[in-house]
Order: sequence, then C-alpha cells, then structure tokens
Amino acid sequence: MDATKSQKSQHDDGCLHCGATLEQVEGRGRIRRFCNPEHGKAYRQRMRALGFPV
Repeated sequence: MDATKSQKSQHDDGCLHCGATLEQVEGRGRIRRFCNPEHGKAYRQRMRALGFPV
C-alpha cells in the first residue's frame, strides 16, 4: 500500500462472492466489494452460516 494515495484507488480485488472484476469509482466513498447487492447478501449469509461474525 502506498500511503500517499487513497486506499480506494489501490483496491483491485474482485467481487468477494463470484470473483468478477470490479471498477472502483473515483472520489470519496466506500470501496466496492460486490458486483450487486444480492451478491453481498449471499456472501454475508454464507459467512454467518460458517460462524463468522459479519
């Protein structure tokens, strides 16, 4: 990680649910971690079922 740049601009991981590549929007805001809201919901449900506190 480069401390002179924002963390968002350096985030290049794919969707945590399906692995698809994600484009980060420039500017302030959250880091995109999922392609769509349904993938986020499915990922959190799966993690809860495995016992992770999400």
